[in-house]
Amino acid sequence: MTRLLIRDATVLTMDPDNTILTPGDVVVEGERLTYVGPPDAARRQEQYDEVIDGARLVATPGLVNAHTHTYATLFSGSFEQLPLDIWRLRMRAPIQRLSGEQLYLSTLFACAQMLRTGTTTCLDHYFASPTLPYAGMEHEVQAMEEVGVRAAVAYILADLPWEDTLPLDEAELARVQAAADWVTAQETAQSLDAYEGFLAQFSRRNSRISCLVGPSAVHRLSDGLFQGCRGLADKYGVGMHLHCGEAKAHALQCRLHFGTTLVGRLEALGVLRGDVSMAHCVWLTDQELDLVARAGATIVHNPASNLKLGSGVARVRAMLQRGVHVALGTDGPCSSDHLNMYEAMRCAGLLHTSNQVDYREWPSALQVLRMATLESARACGLADQIGSLEAGKRADLVLLSRDSYHLAADNNLPVQLVYCENGASIDRVIVNGAVVVRDGKLTTIDEPALFREVGAARASLQEGFAAEVARASDLELPLREMYFRVAEQSVDGISPSATFQ
Repeated sequence: MTRLLIRDATVLTMDPDNTILTPGDVVVEGERLTYVGPPDAARRQEQYDEVIDGARLVATPGLVNAHTHTYATLFSGSFEQLPLDIWRLRMRAPIQRLSGEQLYLSTLFACAQMLRTGTTTCLDHYFASPTLPYAGMEHEVQAMEEVGVRAAVAYILADLPWEDTLPLDEAELARVQAAADWVTAQETAQSLDAYEGFLAQFSRRNSRISCLVGPSAVHRLSDGLFQGCRGLADKYGVGMHLHCGEAKAHALQCRLHFGTTLVGRLEALGVLRGDVSMAHCVWLTDQELDLVARAGATIVHNPASNLKLGSGVARVRAMLQRGVHVALGTDGPCSSDHLNMYEAMRCAGLLHTSNQVDYREWPSALQVLRMATLESARACGLADQIGSLEAGKRADLVLLSRDSYHLAADNNLPVQLVYCENGASIDRVIVNGAVVVRDGKLTTIDEPALFREVGAARASLQEGFAAEVARASDLELPLREMYFRVAEQSVDGISPSATFQ
């Protein structure tokens, strides 16, 4: 068993007391942390395979990206000036053309980016090929195993016709029904029966890979499929991850189609529990937030993608006031176009200040850091394993150098990490006791070769990319009509021009 001592570092533990050790020692034995505390002379005399002088280092828990979609990385930087539901069709259209090798490359590229910027764990909500087994999860997991990241993985299930998931105008829809049928076929190709095989095959394959059940979104599943997902999660003792209330149209359609709110529907179906994490939750009412708090479920805030796609601003202050567990994610690399959790933290910290509320209610840097570590670990079902530096937990940690523009001055460390850092200070990243980034470079893969492969793969996809995006564009007119009509409507007291105080 390999033993590592990091001595005299500044250690941000994120333990229940938010302890910061200055200095502190960290001992790694194999895959776990066995000591995190003040310098201990007796421990320092023990035998170690490596001793790191941490006098110029800051040690933090590995960051946890609680909502992303690695399958889309080859197309990051492709879209702009599109609201969510129009963007979603254009982005997903070319994905179904990706081969298994291209899906592997996309995930490898995504996870390499995350590790380089201090994210040691991601929750990957996966939608890729409608024809490959388990939507192509074999290729996703293979890439994750190779690059050395930890992940909670779930591929996406849905069964409702596309036109039933949005408040579309029937006359506008009738003109493009063939295109709508094509979208439905892509999005409902995966079955619940196959999902059990996925859980059986992948849940014990690698200690760094865990599985979740992944319904697409509250408004995209029938009652039967939702209850089937809940039953499967219970049978295998795993959590559930889904989208909820990302756009106003989704909240309105749930009321129209099911006669209840998004969270109200989850509660009525028996789905809403403490093992459920929900991405976005921008358009939830006070009553829905109360239900989430009571159930102990987790909301995953994705500030950058919500801003880029014009979805709105999640009411994070209202969530925290109610005791809701709030995690943090980047979302996919085509919706926020980055996978850097330092950027996500900075965005989350800046977004929820307002001259219309008491400044003492603005989120603190420590709250934001907890969203990106322990609360995000909770969203993955891994809070007992990762998310803080405590003896007995998995050895997932980041070492940042004080010899950097962001951390050279020893000021308020949480504030510096949230508002100054961007990942440039990272010296080492350790996952499950293994060094995967050393001296700011990945140890597990050849990065220059990866860049060339990604460039060649994307170039080879261009003709098909253009054709699929054009086909998806056939549906833009009914979506545009819906977008402007919905913009004038209120959602149970949340006005069209809400400031999300």
